[in-house]
Amino acid sequence: MRLNQILDLNLDYRRMAVARPSRAQGAAAALLLVVALWGASFVVVRAAVSAYPVVGFLFLRMLLGGLALMALAYIRPSSRPRWAGVPRRSLIAVGAALTVGYVTQTLGLALGAPAGVAATLTSLVVVLAPAWEWAMTGRSPDQRVVVSSLLAVGGTILICHAAPASGAGAGDAILGIALEVVSAAAFALQVVLVGQLGETLSATALGGAQLLLVALMLLPALQLAGGLPVPSAGVAAAVVFSALGASAFGFAVQAAAQKHLTTEAAAVIMATEPAFALLAAALSGEQQLGLAAAGGLALLLLGVTAQGDAPRALLQAIATRIGSRTRWRQA
Repeated sequence: MRLNQILDLNLDYRRMAVARPSRAQGAAAALLLVVALWGASFVVVRAAVSAYPVVGFLFLRMLLGGLALMALAYIRPSSRPRWAGVPRRSLIAVGAALTVGYVTQTLGLALGAPAGVAATLTSLVVVLAPAWEWAMTGRSPDQRVVVSSLLAVGGTILICHAAPASGAGAGDAILGIALEVVSAAAFALQVVLVGQLGETLSATALGGAQLLLVALMLLPALQLAGGLPVPSAGVAAAVVFSALGASAFGFAVQAAAQKHLTTEAAAVIMATEPAFALLAAALSGEQQLGLAAAGGLALLLLGVTAQGDAPRALLQAIATRIGSRTRWRQA
């Protein structure tokens, strides 16, 4: 190999080092993975609550996920919570918002809202989270957030239009849809409140605390809402998937990612959840992926790339690294 080739390789390695994804880019990719799990969980949860009490299912899900996360937090010295410095009122507010979000979302599914519709209405977080932050801090969202919000809402409308009619009664279906809108507002508030907690808890401890708070808040309603019957194998599997995958892993990653992303960036990435719910529904045979739904999916993804720098920078970094490896092989 000649000297000029060696120098070229050295420059390529330097470019690869510069092109490594930043913390914000890595956080965006991790949050997108979590959103995919959340999307798939709509199909899983809808099937489970058709055969099991809603509050009991949520209690088991949050308790299992919260205990798993809190155990991991105490095993690792670096993530052990120091409760003395935690703003407890803020943490309780996060738990309350999350409780309202999950109860209304799951009840909406139980009342007959299709998984694609529920996830799509939940994506209104992309509009409501900046609105909450604007109301709480007075800081208005920038123009890119407005554009991405319009794109996401357009995708939401298309996906809702493509969803199949529910088998539930008309009154139950309307109530279920209304509950999904309430759920979106609660989840949007939770996004803002988590962003304001800052560095008071490690990501693992914060995720565990949120889930255990939800379980605690649901405890008084258990006996009034069907209790805790022995779950079937299918329901038990849904509890484990939603607790350890969507809840425990998901909220730990969300808490960590929001330390490196703006509230607007996190909200828009989370708006892609309906795309993954729609794909899961199509794979399970619940819904067909037609042209309208595919168009809505494309608008949601376009909304993510239009919002800000993190998703675009991540794609650029990947492309740069692929190009660097290609030049290495050619040398």
